[in-house]
Amino acid sequence: MIEKMQEINLFSRMIIHRATKEYEIPTQHLDLLSQLLTHKEDLTPMCLSKIMGVNKTIISRIIDSLNKGGYIVKIKDPRDKRSYFVSITELGREKVNKIYNYYLSPIYELHRKLGEEDFSKLIYYIEKANKKMNQNKGEGV
Repeated sequence: MIEKMQEINLFSRMIIHRATKEYEIPTQHLDLLSQLLTHKEDLTPMCLSKIMGVNKTIISRIIDSLNKGGYIVKIKDPRDKRSYFVSITELGREKVNKIYNYYLSPIYELHRKLGEEDFSKLIYYIEKANKKMNQNKGEGV
């Protein structure tokens, strides 16, 4: 098992890019930007809170931080003056794309080198392992 662990360790070091100053962003900030990028419609803070499983107060702080950075904008709800929607800006889109291109480049290279069939098998087994490990969490293992 030690040899297998060393193989996993080597694979992890080769496949995972370390954060650099240019790509550093808190995980929840990136998650919020990603949610905005992947949803067709603008989202409310409450909706983001539910999607991300994060307290609305924390979502509000993240929104304020990203808004100050120019990555998102708040759009007042015309029907309810107390509420607003959040929309990603072009700067926010560029930031997410840069980060994902950086972090995913080793995955794209692996996909290219393995080929579609072997890469699909790898992903299948990773997903299967994740499900098993997630089940074990619920069982206290």
